[in-house]
Amino acid sequence: MRNSATHDAKDLAKDLTKQIALLRTQLDDLAETVNGTGSPLVGRGEEVLEDALRSARDLIAKYGDTAKAMARDAARIKDKASDTLIEQTETRPFTTLAAIVGIGFLAGWLFRRR
Repeated sequence: MRNSATHDAKDLAKDLTKQIALLRTQLDDLAETVNGTGSPLVGRGEEVLEDALRSARDLIAKYGDTAKAMARDAARIKDKASDTLIEQTETRPFTTLAAIVGIGFLAGWLFRRR
């Protein structure tokens, strides 16, 4: 299951990157048209603006729910990690303290070597 989730996330990232690149191109065309450096055709600005807005709406419609679900999942994972950390700290306070001291010494040694 983890492999399919990772695969889906990679496909989603690739598709999202393509969509963002297309939207960026359309917005660049719009900026050129508005600034007068683009195509001299009259009415082109309105067409480019409509294309950019349509692409933005499609992107939001396609990935809006996915982004919300990913944000909810990330919040759930954060909450679970926090609960686990608190539980482990309460269960094994001396082990936690030893780990923190060890990490502190390791960090100090690594930074001192610079």
